[in-house]
Amino acid sequence: MRCLVLGASGRTGQLVVEDALKRGHQVTALVRKSSSMKPRNGLTVVEGTPLQKGDIERAFSTTATPPDVTVVALNATRVSDSPFAKPLAPPMFIRDCVRNTTAVMAEYRVKRIVIMSAWGVGSSWNPSPWMLKLLFSHTNMSYQTEDHNATDADVRANDTLSWTLVRPVILKEGAAAPVRDLGETGKAAGLFSGITRASVAEFLVKAAETEEWSKKAVVISN
Repeated sequence: MRCLVLGASGRTGQLVVEDALKRGHQVTALVRKSSSMKPRNGLTVVEGTPLQKGDIERAFSTTATPPDVTVVALNATRVSDSPFAKPLAPPMFIRDCVRNTTAVMAEYRVKRIVIMSAWGVGSSWNPSPWMLKLLFSHTNMSYQTEDHNATDADVRANDTLSWTLVRPVILKEGAAAPVRDLGETGKAAGLFSGITRASVAEFLVKAAETEEWSKKAVVISN
């Protein structure tokens, strides 16, 4: 499998690259600065941004064999690492990046895309704890929730895609651990449910390897 990773220099994206390489896959990483990626066998680094369709086209054409799956681990930049910090990215950053990516994928007849979404998006909104709903709708986190909802709607409307929307509960640091599949709504998730970024990364790669979660959204937790 040759995998295009968007958001490869981020905290979760780096772990996606690491796990995909460990599993023996070829990885193309589209990043703003190539210096953010450690050179490794099997890794091709392309400088650019998924906000520019031309950069995605270069990511697909730079290797003899183009990627056959895309993993999106993008996160809108903020003034700090705090999820409550003011966003610096455009309002629909992830949606616009995914739109550009799926347009190029169509040119190469690539259908498989796995997207790191978020708990509380789409059908997982109603079952989520009221306190999280308050945070997701009345703080700066609302921008990302709206972006993910727009992305969710876009990929579902694209009949040619084999998409998977992965909705991790609260992200935390730590080693990879067993992952619980809580279904599309995540009804069993609680206020203090958490999952390590390493666990999310492993699940994203696993989902990219198979059609098991094709055209499905899934809430995951440790």
